[in-house]
Amino acid sequence: MAHDLEKTPQYRQTMKHLEDVKKTNNDGQDYWLAREINIILGYPKWREFEAVIERARASFESNKINPSHQIVPTHKLMGVGKGGKYRGKDYFLSRPACYLIAMNGHPSKPEIAAAQAYFAVQTRLREAEERKSDDEKRLELREKVTKSFKAVSGVAKNAGVRNQMQAIFHDARYLGLYNMRSQDVKIKKGLGPKDNLFDRAGPLELSANEFQMNLAADVIQKENIHGETNVIQKNRSLAADVRKVMENGGATMPENLSLEEPIKDVKKRIKQQQKALSKSPNV
Repeated sequence: MAHDLEKTPQYRQTMKHLEDVKKTNNDGQDYWLAREINIILGYPKWREFEAVIERARASFESNKINPSHQIVPTHKLMGVGKGGKYRGKDYFLSRPACYLIAMNGHPSKPEIAAAQAYFAVQTRLREAEERKSDDEKRLELREKVTKSFKAVSGVAKNAGVRNQMQAIFHDARYLGLYNMRSQDVKIKKGLGPKDNLFDRAGPLELSANEFQMNLAADVIQKENIHGETNVIQKNRSLAADVRKVMENGGATMPENLSLEEPIKDVKKRIKQQQKALSKSPNV
């Protein structure tokens, strides 16, 4: 039923209106204000909508979920005749709260039916994001490192690092971040000379390298550093700064981080999982 509603003009209109008034807090969580969605959901009379909110609150409680984190009372200045104002009751509503409000609304209202479909879709998307496997997260990080590597290489080239010196430039990152040259890092970790360390690195090691590359690209450009020697030295010193942050934070030093499964095997497994999911019937 939700899939059919997603194709209707009412759904598209409701979705647009809900997206327009959606807000996001500092933790990246979406929320809505009750006074901004009551009419969107087909409840122009506040008392009727507040009754739906109370039913949603009861639904949380019946499922042993504390509603105070999902439905948070607040106030809104409301206009009255001759320019007067009064403090009207309002609520901060989380995404789960809005979903339950839609589910507790009157099903005969087309706005409620559309909202049910909208929040069902959004809930599925959020759950899929939260279920994202460690494999997918590691692959995303690996791909980010590739982009950052290309970006900082381009910045270094524009700053005067010749193509034949690019390897020296990148080795400076190893000297600062790992306290040893790239080939020595590979030996320590049991890799061959031609192996790509990033294909066997875990999340912390990938994140540290990506951050250093992005940092170096930004600083070299902003400080207008030029000349091979200057650029290479700056790359190494910035890498040493990242290492110091890790050390001060009590993190495992990158040269001591364990190798992980080859990224090619991770890609293969993800591809197989996606293929299996695509063949699964919709529920």
